[in-house]
Amino acid sequence: MTEPPETPDDLSLQRVTQAVTEFAKGIKSASFYPAGHPVLLHTVTKIIRLLEAVPLPEQGLSIDVTKNALFYRDIPLPSGGNKAVLDLNRELYLRRASRIIFLPNLQPDEVVSCLKIITLDPDEIQDAGGLERILLREKVARIWANRVDYDQLTQLLKEEELEEVQPEELTDDLLAPSDILLLADAPPEEVVTIETLIARIAKETDPSAYRGHIVEFSRFLLAERAERKIEFSMQAIAIFIQHIQTPPAGSGEIAGLARLGIKEVASEELVTHYIGLLKKRGARGRHEIDRVLVALEERSVGPLLQALAEEEDLLVRKAIVEIVTRIGRVAVPTILENLNDSRWYMVRNMITVLGSLGMPDLAPHVVSTLSHHDLRVKKEAIKALSRIPHPSAVTALCELCFFPEETVALAATAALAPKKETEAVVALYRRAVAKIILYPNYRLAHEAIDSLRAIGTEEAVTALEEILALRVLWRTEKFRAMKFHALRSISKIKGERSEEVLDRARRSDDRSLRLEAERILGRRTT
Repeated sequence: MTEPPETPDDLSLQRVTQAVTEFAKGIKSASFYPAGHPVLLHTVTKIIRLLEAVPLPEQGLSIDVTKNALFYRDIPLPSGGNKAVLDLNRELYLRRASRIIFLPNLQPDEVVSCLKIITLDPDEIQDAGGLERILLREKVARIWANRVDYDQLTQLLKEEELEEVQPEELTDDLLAPSDILLLADAPPEEVVTIETLIARIAKETDPSAYRGHIVEFSRFLLAERAERKIEFSMQAIAIFIQHIQTPPAGSGEIAGLARLGIKEVASEELVTHYIGLLKKRGARGRHEIDRVLVALEERSVGPLLQALAEEEDLLVRKAIVEIVTRIGRVAVPTILENLNDSRWYMVRNMITVLGSLGMPDLAPHVVSTLSHHDLRVKKEAIKALSRIPHPSAVTALCELCFFPEETVALAATAALAPKKETEAVVALYRRAVAKIILYPNYRLAHEAIDSLRAIGTEEAVTALEEILALRVLWRTEKFRAMKFHALRSISKIKGERSEEVLDRARRSDDRSLRLEAERILGRRTT
């Protein structure tokens, strides 16, 4: 086996760091999940794969333990604030391990045993003679603490060989002739294949047996070719999704195991395959693809957002936004990471998703993007804020109603329509009556009136009535049209308050306003 260089290069150090980080993360899984659990099996498989990629030298990969850091060939492993690595460093140091050594040909059960041993109480470990003694007691042959005891290693490997070749014990009693005939007539045992495991999962109603089928299916899946792996994973995921929606025998435990099963079979290749199907089919036949991508949750979020950034088809982009929205809270951390992307369209797409999620605590993050240099990002943020119920969203939109660029001010004014807060009503009134030299900006005034009508509260009616009372030096056609628009908006708001305003308008000193009020009321009676 190839040995790493005496002084590790960047690639070698990176591989060791990745493997140790994954090993550190595995401690939490080992302390939470029982042996054989699909999630734990997946974690251990990844640990072994990363360690073998280093690769492991014949004398073992040695990681030195100090009080403040883990070292590989006298170079500290970069933790980068990684809590799992820092925790592993602390736990090993507290358990008086000066070194941990990984030998080639690691076995999953040995990795699980080692992870569980590390979680034991430090006093209990010392009473048993230290980590090295407990690892020997649990017959962990390929992971050592402090030093490799080659005599003990040889003994353990011999015991493994004996266990592999030891024949089954034969019974002393000979079988009766009748028993032999019964055995001859008995049907042969079913050959277990990955197809039969899928069939068993589909029919199983016992949670413990269901768990066993998932574990065995995961092992079979690892041995399959890439294209067959995707095919079998798709079949299993379809069953898992069905069991989440309608659990066999109404078992909530099976529904939970089905969710774990989805995470167990999920892979980058599978996610890529489903996203490819989504792009190929567009809006047609999407239901099943959507269900799978939503069920994959955090495994699909990153690839979906990347596809959203690159996709040109509007229907596919809309479909991706819908899927990520359905994934919900799980997707938020990945979305927020992409808000600082240098590509304006990527930031805009992230804002679109945040607006679709509509979660109040996301408003400050959207508000922070209003300073983006690209107006398209700013306008998308305005749309998103209109859908998020939060005081900071209202305040930001109120300020943008008076933005110098008119299209931005129009978008912000329209975005206040769903906001019923007093702050929004006041801002819309100010926007409607704000004058440029002698007259209001009629385009913005009409938009503000539409938003006040949509708000439809008594405060909004009062604001519209104040617009009716607005005075200018010369009454132009555009000024009268603005007042008529305000009056018609009042007439469309239900309630006693709007009726009172209409009645007063019918007795107004302004002849044109009086006639318009009578015309509106006349239409109601006819």
